[in-house]
Amino acid sequence: MIVSVTSTIEYLNPQVREAIELRMSSTLARFAQRIARVSVTVVDENGPRGGVEKLCRVSMLVPGLGTVTTTARHEKLMAAVSDAARRARRIVVTKMQRPQSLRLRRRTKGHPTLDTNKPALENE
Repeated sequence: MIVSVTSTIEYLNPQVREAIELRMSSTLARFAQRIARVSVTVVDENGPRGGVEKLCRVSMLVPGLGTVTTTARHEKLMAAVSDAARRARRIVVTKMQRPQSLRLRRRTKGHPTLDTNKPALENE
């Protein structure tokens, strides 16, 4: 899993970037083999004015699921990062545990070569 951090915040030093990468890596460690890439974007929406303004957007590239994106806002930067990381983990857990769609199961039902529940018959 490759974690990259981009930001428009000028005061984001290398230690903070490393802390963000570590937070994402540790929160998503369970799925590290399944997630190809994690992109974290941190934006200070109001600049120096203060308030609930830090936005953290997490985009993950998960083979088989596509791109999964979530965002979180908080007054403190690392709180926004933590919230976004937890949301991303919850989304990945939900999508990986979701069974095949009923539509796919109905479409393949009865077809010997497409039915995933029964082995294909050789004499047909």
